[in-house]
Amino acid sequence: MKKNKLIDSVILPIAVILPALFPLGEATAQQQKQMRPISLLRANCVKSGIGSVRMQKLDISIGKAVYNSKFYLSPGYRSAALTCKIKPDNRPQNVFQALNLGFGMPDNNVNSPSVQLRFYLDGQPTQTVTVKPTQAANLSLNVNNVSNVAIEATCSSSTQYCSRVYFYNADLQRKTPVVNTNPVQEQILEAPRNN
Repeated sequence: MKKNKLIDSVILPIAVILPALFPLGEATAQQQKQMRPISLLRANCVKSGIGSVRMQKLDISIGKAVYNSKFYLSPGYRSAALTCKIKPDNRPQNVFQALNLGFGMPDNNVNSPSVQLRFYLDGQPTQTVTVKPTQAANLSLNVNNVSNVAIEATCSSSTQYCSRVYFYNADLQRKTPVVNTNPVQEQILEAPRNN
């Protein structure tokens, strides 16, 4: 009898604690699926500037490494820009927390002047990066509570033609949802006491 009480007093807390420590695989998989990034190009985007913007999947060499480009900005002698509305119309708030970008200028145009990339969040300039041929760069922008994102490429020379800037990453990371995967975690259970 005492043995059963002892076993009950040990097993019940373990049965309550283990599920809290190791959430169900189903809930974890569902949460990971929700967290997959979304391509910036799936947003409502418009092009502007005298140069060109083209959505084109292409393998390119930057810094002697191969990247799979999603799109490029080609400022030419002036500038090219891409502006995207990232806040869905059917939501009161933006659902994204970061815009992760990877970009660079290809190895085959080493004599091209550098290109200045300016990044705007809701029309406000936030960051400027100068990119040179054979150079790759990565950048993460906080887009929490942002509705529109713009990327502008400007040639650093008015007399020489600037090469394209290729974007091999342009993903919007969703906000991390607060999901309770195990309702038992919210309860404090005690083992029954037998007097």
